[in-house]
Amino acid sequence: MSINHTTFLIYYTKTKLYSIDKMDSHSNTIVHTDDVNVEPLISVENKTNHASSRTLIERFSGIFYALLSSLFFTTSVFITKQLRIDLLDALIFRFFFQTISLLIYMKLIKHYSLYSHTKSDERITLFVNAFFSTTAFLSFFIGYRYLPLPDLTTIRYTQVVWTVVIAAFIYREKPTISTILAMFLTILGVVCVAQPEFIFKKAATQSIEHSQRIIGIFIALYSSVAMSIMVISNRILLVKYKSKQSLILFQFGIILFFVTLIHLIVNVYLHSNSIEYLKNLICNWTYVGASLACLLQMCGSILIQKAFKREHPAIITIVQSSDILFSIVLQNIFTSLKSNLLSLFGSVLVLSSILIISLSKLCHELKK
Repeated sequence: MSINHTTFLIYYTKTKLYSIDKMDSHSNTIVHTDDVNVEPLISVENKTNHASSRTLIERFSGIFYALLSSLFFTTSVFITKQLRIDLLDALIFRFFFQTISLLIYMKLIKHYSLYSHTKSDERITLFVNAFFSTTAFLSFFIGYRYLPLPDLTTIRYTQVVWTVVIAAFIYREKPTISTILAMFLTILGVVCVAQPEFIFKKAATQSIEHSQRIIGIFIALYSSVAMSIMVISNRILLVKYKSKQSLILFQFGIILFFVTLIHLIVNVYLHSNSIEYLKNLICNWTYVGASLACLLQMCGSILIQKAFKREHPAIITIVQSSDILFSIVLQNIFTSLKSNLLSLFGSVLVLSSILIISLSKLCHELKK
Protein backbone atom coordinates (compact mmCIF):
# COMPACT_ATOMS: atom_id res chain seq x y z
CA MET A 1 0.00 0.00 0.00
CA SER A 2 1.00 2.36 -0.39
CA ILE A 3 0.90 3.11 3.12
CA ASN A 4 0.52 6.64 2.67
CA HIS A 5 -1.43 9.05 4.71
CA THR A 6 -2.22 11.26 1.73
CA THR A 7 -4.02 8.43 -0.01
CA PHE A 8 -6.93 8.32 2.38
CA LEU A 9 -7.25 12.09 2.54
CA ILE A 10 -7.43 12.41 -1.21
CA TYR A 11 -9.94 9.57 -1.43
CA TYR A 12 -12.64 11.56 0.28
CA THR A 13 -11.52 14.87 -1.15
CA LYS A 14 -11.59 13.64 -4.72
CA THR A 15 -14.91 11.90 -4.19
CA LYS A 16 -16.23 15.32 -3.31
CA LEU A 17 -14.60 16.82 -6.39
CA TYR A 18 -16.12 14.12 -8.56
CA SER A 19 -19.63 15.02 -7.45
CA ILE A 20 -19.03 18.75 -7.98
CA ASP A 21 -17.68 18.19 -11.47
CA LYS A 22 -20.66 16.00 -12.32
CA MET A 23 -23.16 18.49 -10.96
CA ASP A 24 -21.64 21.50 -12.69
CA SER A 25 -20.89 19.98 -16.08
CA HIS A 26 -24.28 21.02 -17.46
CA SER A 27 -23.70 24.74 -16.91
CA ASN A 28 -20.23 24.97 -18.52
CA THR A 29 -18.92 27.21 -15.74
CA ILE A 30 -15.79 27.48 -13.66
CA VAL A 31 -16.19 26.23 -10.10
CA HIS A 32 -14.81 28.64 -7.50
CA THR A 33 -14.44 27.80 -3.82
CA ASP A 34 -12.48 28.98 -0.80
CA ASP A 35 -12.08 25.41 0.49
CA VAL A 36 -8.45 24.32 0.22
CA ASN A 37 -9.59 20.75 -0.38
CA VAL A 38 -11.38 21.66 -3.59
CA GLU A 39 -9.46 22.75 -6.64
CA PRO A 40 -10.96 24.86 -9.44
CA LEU A 41 -12.62 22.71 -12.08
CA ILE A 42 -13.25 23.90 -15.63
CA SER A 43 -16.07 22.28 -17.53
CA VAL A 44 -15.31 21.88 -21.21
CA GLU A 45 -18.13 22.35 -23.74
CA ASN A 46 -17.16 19.57 -26.10
CA LYS A 47 -16.48 17.07 -23.35
CA THR A 48 -17.41 14.01 -25.37
CA ASN A 49 -15.05 14.82 -28.22
CA HIS A 50 -12.27 15.66 -25.77
CA ALA A 51 -12.67 12.34 -23.94
CA SER A 52 -12.66 10.36 -27.17
CA SER A 53 -9.46 12.06 -28.32
CA ARG A 54 -7.51 10.97 -25.24
CA THR A 55 -4.71 8.54 -25.94
CA LEU A 56 -4.53 5.14 -24.33
CA ILE A 57 -1.66 6.31 -22.12
CA GLU A 58 -3.68 9.29 -20.87
CA ARG A 59 -6.69 7.09 -20.18
CA PHE A 60 -4.75 4.70 -17.96
CA SER A 61 -2.36 7.27 -16.47
CA GLY A 62 -4.22 7.23 -13.13
CA ILE A 63 -3.81 3.47 -12.82
CA PHE A 64 -0.14 3.76 -13.82
CA TYR A 65 0.51 6.45 -11.18
CA ALA A 66 -1.20 4.32 -8.50
CA LEU A 67 0.87 1.27 -9.45
CA LEU A 68 4.07 3.29 -9.39
CA SER A 69 3.15 4.76 -5.99
CA SER A 70 2.57 1.28 -4.55
CA LEU A 71 5.85 0.07 -6.03
CA PHE A 72 7.77 2.99 -4.50
CA PHE A 73 6.38 2.39 -1.02
CA THR A 74 6.77 -1.40 -0.98
CA THR A 75 10.25 -1.25 -2.53
CA SER A 76 11.47 1.38 -0.05
CA VAL A 77 10.33 -0.69 2.94
CA PHE A 78 11.83 -3.87 1.47
CA ILE A 79 15.20 -2.23 0.64
CA THR A 80 15.50 -0.76 4.13
CA LYS A 81 14.92 -4.16 5.69
CA GLN A 82 17.45 -5.84 3.39
CA LEU A 83 20.05 -3.20 4.28
CA ARG A 84 19.51 -4.15 7.94
CA ILE A 85 18.52 -0.63 8.94
CA ASP A 86 15.66 -0.04 11.37
CA LEU A 87 12.77 1.54 9.47
CA LEU A 88 12.18 4.06 12.27
CA ASP A 89 15.76 5.30 11.90
CA ALA A 90 15.60 5.47 8.10
CA LEU A 91 12.31 7.42 8.09
CA ILE A 92 13.66 10.43 9.98
CA PHE A 93 14.64 12.40 6.86
CA ARG A 94 11.43 11.50 5.02
CA PHE A 95 9.26 12.99 7.79
CA PHE A 96 11.65 15.93 8.29
CA PHE A 97 11.38 17.03 4.65
CA GLN A 98 7.63 16.38 4.62
CA THR A 99 7.12 18.54 7.73
CA ILE A 100 9.31 21.39 6.47
CA SER A 101 7.71 21.46 3.01
CA LEU A 102 4.18 21.52 4.48
CA LEU A 103 5.13 24.23 6.97
CA ILE A 104 6.52 26.41 4.18
CA TYR A 105 3.40 25.80 2.09
CA MET A 106 1.00 26.61 4.94
CA LYS A 107 2.70 29.61 6.52
CA LEU A 108 4.69 31.28 3.73
CA ILE A 109 2.59 30.51 0.65
CA LYS A 110 -1.00 30.10 1.85
CA HIS A 111 -0.64 31.99 5.17
CA TYR A 112 -2.83 29.49 7.02
CA SER A 113 -3.21 29.52 10.77
CA LEU A 114 -2.65 26.16 12.41
CA TYR A 115 -5.24 25.76 15.17
CA SER A 116 -6.40 29.29 15.99
CA HIS A 117 -9.65 29.05 13.99
CA THR A 118 -10.51 25.45 14.86
CA LYS A 119 -13.44 24.61 17.13
CA SER A 120 -13.20 22.37 20.18
CA ASP A 121 -14.96 19.43 18.49
CA GLU A 122 -12.69 19.77 15.48
CA ARG A 123 -9.61 19.76 17.72
CA ILE A 124 -10.79 16.56 19.39
CA THR A 125 -11.27 14.95 15.98
CA LEU A 126 -7.84 16.18 14.90
CA PHE A 127 -6.34 14.58 18.01
CA VAL A 128 -8.13 11.28 17.31
CA ASN A 129 -6.92 11.42 13.72
CA ALA A 130 -3.34 12.19 14.74
CA PHE A 131 -3.27 9.41 17.34
CA PHE A 132 -4.61 6.63 15.14
CA SER A 133 -2.74 7.71 12.00
CA THR A 134 0.64 7.82 13.73
CA THR A 135 0.14 4.63 15.76
CA ALA A 136 -1.16 2.84 12.64
CA PHE A 137 1.96 3.62 10.63
CA LEU A 138 4.30 2.99 13.54
CA SER A 139 2.71 -0.39 14.21
CA PHE A 140 3.09 -1.29 10.53
CA PHE A 141 6.80 -0.47 10.56
CA ILE A 142 7.30 -2.27 13.90
CA GLY A 143 5.30 -5.24 12.63
CA TYR A 144 7.90 -5.76 9.91
CA ARG A 145 10.30 -6.87 12.65
CA TYR A 146 8.07 -9.88 13.33
CA LEU A 147 6.42 -10.77 10.01
CA PRO A 148 7.49 -11.19 6.39
CA LEU A 149 6.46 -8.24 4.25
CA PRO A 150 3.79 -10.13 2.21
CA ASP A 151 2.00 -11.34 5.36
CA LEU A 152 2.25 -7.92 7.01
CA THR A 153 0.95 -6.14 3.91
CA THR A 154 -1.90 -8.62 3.47
CA ILE A 155 -3.18 -8.09 7.01
CA ARG A 156 -2.69 -4.34 6.73
CA TYR A 157 -4.99 -4.25 3.68
CA THR A 158 -7.85 -5.76 5.64
CA GLN A 159 -8.26 -2.09 6.61
CA VAL A 160 -10.45 -1.64 3.52
CA VAL A 161 -13.05 -4.03 4.94
CA TRP A 162 -12.77 -2.79 8.55
CA THR A 163 -13.40 0.77 7.33
CA VAL A 164 -16.68 -0.26 5.73
CA VAL A 165 -17.73 -2.23 8.83
CA ILE A 166 -16.88 0.54 11.33
CA ALA A 167 -18.52 3.22 9.14
CA ALA A 168 -21.67 1.08 8.84
CA PHE A 169 -21.76 0.76 12.62
CA ILE A 170 -21.28 4.50 13.21
CA TYR A 171 -23.81 5.60 10.59
CA ARG A 172 -26.17 2.69 11.39
CA GLU A 173 -26.17 1.29 7.89
CA LYS A 174 -27.54 -2.19 7.21
CA PRO A 175 -24.82 -4.65 6.16
CA THR A 176 -24.98 -5.60 2.51
CA ILE A 177 -24.30 -9.03 1.03
CA SER A 178 -21.01 -7.75 -0.43
CA THR A 179 -19.89 -6.49 2.99
CA ILE A 180 -20.72 -9.78 4.71
CA LEU A 181 -18.95 -11.79 1.99
CA ALA A 182 -15.90 -9.49 2.13
CA MET A 183 -15.74 -9.83 5.93
CA PHE A 184 -15.86 -13.62 5.68
CA LEU A 185 -13.08 -13.70 3.06
CA THR A 186 -11.00 -11.25 5.12
CA ILE A 187 -11.23 -13.29 8.33
CA LEU A 188 -10.47 -16.49 6.45
CA GLY A 189 -7.53 -14.80 4.71
CA VAL A 190 -6.08 -13.57 8.01
CA VAL A 191 -6.37 -17.08 9.48
CA CYS A 192 -4.51 -18.52 6.48
CA VAL A 193 -1.76 -15.92 6.84
CA ALA A 194 -1.52 -16.27 10.64
CA GLN A 195 -1.58 -20.09 10.48
CA PRO A 196 -2.29 -20.69 14.20
CA GLU A 197 -0.79 -23.93 15.49
CA PHE A 198 -4.09 -25.29 16.84
CA ILE A 199 -5.44 -25.30 13.25
CA PHE A 200 -2.35 -25.71 11.07
CA LYS A 201 0.02 -27.83 13.13
CA LYS A 202 2.49 -28.49 10.32
CA ALA A 203 1.88 -25.52 8.07
CA ALA A 204 3.42 -22.73 10.12
CA THR A 205 6.34 -20.93 8.56
CA GLN A 206 9.51 -22.64 9.75
CA SER A 207 11.74 -19.59 9.41
CA ILE A 208 9.86 -17.57 11.99
CA GLU A 209 9.04 -18.69 15.53
CA HIS A 210 5.34 -19.12 16.12
CA SER A 211 5.22 -16.80 19.14
CA GLN A 212 7.01 -14.08 17.19
CA ARG A 213 4.58 -14.54 14.31
CA ILE A 214 1.54 -14.19 16.60
CA ILE A 215 2.94 -10.92 17.99
CA GLY A 216 3.37 -9.63 14.44
CA ILE A 217 -0.19 -10.67 13.53
CA PHE A 218 -1.71 -8.69 16.41
CA ILE A 219 0.45 -5.65 15.62
CA ALA A 220 -0.61 -5.80 11.96
CA LEU A 221 -4.28 -6.18 12.91
CA TYR A 222 -4.06 -3.12 15.14
CA SER A 223 -2.45 -1.22 12.27
CA SER A 224 -5.32 -2.10 9.93
CA VAL A 225 -8.05 -1.17 12.43
CA ALA A 226 -6.25 2.07 13.39
CA MET A 227 -5.99 3.02 9.71
CA SER A 228 -9.73 2.42 9.37
CA ILE A 229 -10.44 4.84 12.22
CA MET A 230 -8.01 7.30 10.61
CA VAL A 231 -9.92 7.13 7.31
CA ILE A 232 -13.27 7.77 9.02
CA SER A 233 -11.87 10.68 11.05
CA ASN A 234 -10.39 12.11 7.83
CA ARG A 235 -13.84 12.06 6.30
CA ILE A 236 -15.34 13.86 9.30
CA LEU A 237 -12.61 16.51 9.25
CA LEU A 238 -12.82 17.17 5.52
CA VAL A 239 -16.59 17.00 5.07
CA LYS A 240 -18.03 18.20 8.38
CA TYR A 241 -15.41 20.65 9.66
CA LYS A 242 -13.82 21.61 6.30
CA SER A 243 -10.41 21.17 7.86
CA LYS A 244 -7.36 22.01 5.82
CA GLN A 245 -5.88 18.90 4.26
CA SER A 246 -2.39 20.33 4.68
CA LEU A 247 -3.00 20.70 8.44
CA ILE A 248 -3.95 17.03 8.78
CA LEU A 249 -0.83 15.98 6.86
CA PHE A 250 1.35 18.41 8.81
CA GLN A 251 0.40 17.09 12.25
CA PHE A 252 0.86 13.53 11.00
CA GLY A 253 4.33 14.30 9.65
CA ILE A 254 5.62 16.35 12.59
CA ILE A 255 4.50 13.78 15.18
CA LEU A 256 6.18 10.94 13.33
CA PHE A 257 9.32 13.03 12.84
CA PHE A 258 9.69 13.58 16.58
CA VAL A 259 8.80 9.95 17.36
CA THR A 260 11.49 8.64 14.98
CA LEU A 261 13.99 11.22 16.26
CA ILE A 262 13.34 10.27 19.91
CA HIS A 263 13.67 6.61 18.97
CA LEU A 264 17.12 7.30 17.52
CA ILE A 265 18.21 9.42 20.52
CA VAL A 266 17.13 6.72 22.98
CA ASN A 267 19.03 4.04 21.06
CA VAL A 268 22.15 6.22 20.99
CA TYR A 269 21.85 7.04 24.70
CA LEU A 270 21.41 3.39 25.73
CA HIS A 271 24.44 2.28 23.74
CA SER A 272 27.66 1.90 25.69
CA ASN A 273 29.64 4.01 23.20
CA SER A 274 27.07 6.56 22.04
CA ILE A 275 29.27 8.65 19.76
CA GLU A 276 30.75 5.64 18.00
CA TYR A 277 27.30 4.07 17.58
CA LEU A 278 25.85 7.23 16.04
CA LYS A 279 28.86 7.67 13.77
CA ASN A 280 28.69 4.07 12.54
CA LEU A 281 24.98 4.40 11.89
CA ILE A 282 24.79 7.71 10.06
CA CYS A 283 28.19 7.67 8.34
CA ASN A 284 27.39 4.42 6.62
CA TRP A 285 26.34 3.85 3.02
CA THR A 286 23.61 1.41 4.11
CA TYR A 287 21.93 4.09 6.24
CA VAL A 288 22.24 6.66 3.44
CA GLY A 289 20.78 4.15 0.98
CA ALA A 290 17.88 3.29 3.31
CA SER A 291 17.12 6.97 3.94
CA LEU A 292 17.12 7.73 0.21
CA ALA A 293 14.87 4.72 -0.39
CA CYS A 294 12.39 6.02 2.20
CA LEU A 295 12.34 9.39 0.42
CA LEU A 296 10.68 7.50 -2.45
CA GLN A 297 7.58 7.42 -0.26
CA MET A 298 7.24 11.19 -0.71
CA CYS A 299 7.30 10.67 -4.48
CA GLY A 300 4.65 8.01 -3.99
CA SER A 301 2.46 10.51 -2.16
CA ILE A 302 2.64 12.92 -5.09
CA LEU A 303 1.89 10.16 -7.59
CA ILE A 304 -1.15 8.94 -5.69
CA GLN A 305 -2.57 12.48 -5.69
CA LYS A 306 -2.17 12.56 -9.46
CA ALA A 307 -3.82 9.14 -9.67
CA PHE A 308 -6.93 10.27 -7.80
CA LYS A 309 -7.25 13.26 -10.14
CA ARG A 310 -7.42 10.91 -13.13
CA GLU A 311 -9.25 7.82 -11.94
CA HIS A 312 -12.19 6.80 -9.74
CA PRO A 313 -11.28 6.20 -6.04
CA ALA A 314 -12.69 2.66 -6.06
CA ILE A 315 -10.43 1.74 -8.97
CA ILE A 316 -7.41 3.26 -7.24
CA THR A 317 -8.19 1.26 -4.09
CA ILE A 318 -8.08 -1.94 -6.11
CA VAL A 319 -4.85 -0.93 -7.85
CA GLN A 320 -3.19 0.04 -4.56
CA SER A 321 -3.72 -3.48 -3.22
CA SER A 322 -0.98 -4.45 -5.68
CA ASP A 323 1.26 -3.73 -2.66
CA ILE A 324 0.51 -7.32 -1.67
CA LEU A 325 1.66 -8.67 -5.03
CA PHE A 326 4.81 -6.51 -5.09
CA SER A 327 5.79 -7.67 -1.60
CA ILE A 328 5.27 -11.33 -2.54
CA VAL A 329 7.41 -10.97 -5.66
CA LEU A 330 10.22 -9.10 -3.87
CA GLN A 331 10.41 -11.56 -0.99
CA ASN A 332 10.30 -14.72 -3.07
CA ILE A 333 12.86 -13.50 -5.63
CA PHE A 334 15.39 -11.65 -3.50
CA THR A 335 15.30 -13.47 -0.15
CA SER A 336 15.65 -17.03 1.08
CA LEU A 337 12.33 -16.79 2.94
CA LYS A 338 9.62 -18.15 0.65
CA SER A 339 5.86 -17.80 1.04
CA ASN A 340 4.03 -21.08 1.60
CA LEU A 341 0.79 -21.94 -0.18
CA LEU A 342 -1.41 -21.05 2.78
CA SER A 343 0.03 -17.54 3.01
CA LEU A 344 -0.43 -17.05 -0.72
CA PHE A 345 -4.01 -18.34 -0.50
CA GLY A 346 -4.70 -15.94 2.38
CA SER A 347 -3.37 -13.04 0.29
CA VAL A 348 -5.68 -14.04 -2.58
CA LEU A 349 -8.67 -14.08 -0.20
CA VAL A 350 -7.89 -10.60 1.14
CA LEU A 351 -7.37 -9.28 -2.40
CA SER A 352 -10.77 -10.77 -3.32
CA SER A 353 -12.44 -8.99 -0.39
CA ILE A 354 -10.91 -5.66 -1.48
CA LEU A 355 -12.13 -6.28 -5.02
CA ILE A 356 -15.67 -7.04 -3.81
CA ILE A 357 -15.89 -3.93 -1.59
CA SER A 358 -14.37 -1.57 -4.18
CA LEU A 359 -16.51 -2.80 -7.10
CA SER A 360 -19.60 -2.65 -4.90
CA LYS A 361 -18.88 0.99 -4.04
CA LEU A 362 -18.14 1.78 -7.68
CA CYS A 363 -21.41 0.26 -8.90
CA HIS A 364 -23.33 2.07 -6.15
CA GLU A 365 -21.87 5.45 -7.16
CA LEU A 366 -22.43 4.87 -10.88
CA LYS A 367 -26.11 4.17 -10.24
CA LYS A 368 -26.58 7.60 -8.63
